[in-house]
Amino acid sequence: MILRRATQHGAMPRSDSQVLRDLAGGEIGALGDLYDRYNEPVRRFLARATSDAADVDDLVHATFLAAAKSAERYDGRPCCRPWLIGIAAQLLRRRRQGASRLREILSSLTWSRASSVDPRPALQARTDIERALGRITEAKRITILMAEVEGLSCAEIAVALGVPVGTVWTRLHAARRELRQALDGGQS
Repeated sequence: MILRRATQHGAMPRSDSQVLRDLAGGEIGALGDLYDRYNEPVRRFLARATSDAADVDDLVHATFLAAAKSAERYDGRPCCRPWLIGIAAQLLRRRRQGASRLREILSSLTWSRASSVDPRPALQARTDIERALGRITEAKRITILMAEVEGLSCAEIAVALGVPVGTVWTRLHAARRELRQALDGGQS
């Protein structure tokens, strides 16, 4: 991805591929460039994938640190956003702590909903969607968020997660079906 504004000295900004090559070569300032370009989409993805857990900012920073360590393995795609989201998804998978982690996330959602006094339908719909997302498996939740929220193609998701594209399709189909079921009748 190329930024639309020129740098201080009037030169065109570096492409994502060049930033990652520079980072792999030890230029620490390249990490700042990468962070400035993509911290918002990575944070947004992580916040949604974790139902806005308290450690989202830690996960964002861990994503960029992992990207710095992996910069020499970047495949040269023009836009590294899918690659970064893939790193974030891998970090989430590694951080999974089983059912106790899911209960912690769901209890924090319940607390947030109970403390809210805003009864608008939009807020209720968001709460319902977040609750439904919390009920599906992490692999399906991450896949559907990458597709529907981040706008990544199935091929990009497959590369980012290191799974076959057929697995992505299967997860998306199952996630959509389970979300529909949860939203149509599984509200408690």
